[in-house]
Amino acid sequence: MKTFEEILESKRRGSLKIIMGYAAGVGKTYSMLSEAQALKQRGFDVVIGYVEPHRRPDTQSLVIGLEQVPLKKYSVGNMEYYEMDVDAIIKRNPQIVLVDELAHTNARGSKHEKRYMDVIDILNSQINVITTLNVQHLESVADRVSSATKASVHERIPDKILQLAHQIVMADISMEDLRERLRLGKIYDQDKVDNALINFFTYNNLSFLREICLREAAGNQFQKMQENSFGEGKVFAEEAVMVALSSDPTNAPTLIRKGTKMAARLSSRVYVTYVQKKAEDPSHIDSQLQRKLQQNFELATKQGAIVRILQGENISDVLVNFAFENKIRHAVFGKSRLTPLRERLRGSILLEFIHDAVGIDVHIISVE
Repeated sequence: MKTFEEILESKRRGSLKIIMGYAAGVGKTYSMLSEAQALKQRGFDVVIGYVEPHRRPDTQSLVIGLEQVPLKKYSVGNMEYYEMDVDAIIKRNPQIVLVDELAHTNARGSKHEKRYMDVIDILNSQINVITTLNVQHLESVADRVSSATKASVHERIPDKILQLAHQIVMADISMEDLRERLRLGKIYDQDKVDNALINFFTYNNLSFLREICLREAAGNQFQKMQENSFGEGKVFAEEAVMVALSSDPTNAPTLIRKGTKMAARLSSRVYVTYVQKKAEDPSHIDSQLQRKLQQNFELATKQGAIVRILQGENISDVLVNFAFENKIRHAVFGKSRLTPLRERLRGSILLEFIHDAVGIDVHIISVE
């Protein structure tokens, strides 16, 4: 596998390296700054776009000698916030910029709502980026993490950002070492340590998060190997994913996240489809249902999916035709909430699709 330095040497466009961790304190920022110092020693032009001001002496010492692009101040009410100055970085035009906390939400008035959007701007300006990310902030796993750890995940980014990365590495330490760092006050202030150990930093939670992080990092490397071996175009042509939404989209976010996650692992296109009958025209359905549909379409777009609103009375036929026209290989459906008897009486869209869509793998997702 190429080192990040080799990738920088061989590419003309901005390259993205993500240092991913399974929890706060595993050493993401330290790893990023260590690599920056090594690259600077080799003659690369490295600047700091934003580094989280952790009160950790070992980490702070690695900032010394690295140029920092001044942050931009934003006033929101009586509060002042300092955010990364994207335009100043692009004007400075370094070879490499360091951007901590990729999932961060910017202060009101910033150029973009989220920091990952700032990073995309920088990459489009042919500047290379090294950034850090905790795995729980990925949209596709955030709900699972919240459910398992009982800790809300407010900062979220679409999984498609991983597809932009040329390299993803994991900053990893053992769970015992991480908990010891927490006890010593190297992660949070001492008055928060006991609560953190009892609640979030339990062995069960950390084991769960570490496993997810390992899978994400390994999955990205497998995806890159596929692209290098077979060519990205072939993968896109053969492995397109379709998520089929119903007219009652209560559980649609789960289907969208599962479908876009599958597409990310396959490095494929993903479509989110909704077949609209005449009776379901916007003029005939209530405003609450319209809002739900629109929110789901917005989530799908944010996750990198292509939204298609199709027209027709026979939903299965419309979906089958769309699937063949767009070279769909994987179709994602939600498990029916009807009893088997009611489903037989009403007819099953899913069974009709399975019968007619020869050669397409159908994935039935439980949304309970």
